[in-house]
Amino acid sequence: METIKMKFKDAPIGARFKYPGLESVWVKINSYPKGMFNDGSGLVVQWNGNVKGYQSHCCFSDEEEGINFDTVVEVIV
Repeated sequence: METIKMKFKDAPIGARFKYPGLESVWVKINSYPKGMFNDGSGLVVQWNGNVKGYQSHCCFSDEEEGINFDTVVEVIV
């Protein structure tokens, strides 16, 4: 599995990447900046190899862990 390191904000929508500090693979759904209609935390969903069944989703940003849109992730190519 080949990876490229880049900032989360620069990864394209739909990119599969390793979440910082974890080995699990996640997919970038959006990364809207903080504004009137968005909290600026980014939306990701855990990749389990298929689109059927339960998909775990969460925010990318985590202030307590220091994870934000400038955090470097390993994008799987």
